[in-house]
Amino acid sequence: MMIDESLRQYLRMHPKWYLILSRYPQEFPALIQQYKIENKMTFADRIERVGTLLQMLDMLL
Repeated sequence: MMIDESLRQYLRMHPKWYLILSRYPQEFPALIQQYKIENKMTFADRIERVGTLLQMLDMLL
């Protein structure tokens, strides 16, 4: 599986994941989930951004 550069950078900033993944490779989905939560990339975060954009558009019009 290819890891993008931002995930690679996250791993460098959180080296505990090297230890976890070396012992339990099945924890990779947990790493991805934690990465998305910390970088505000979850579905709920996307909806919140859209809501904020709509509020800004409403204020402009």
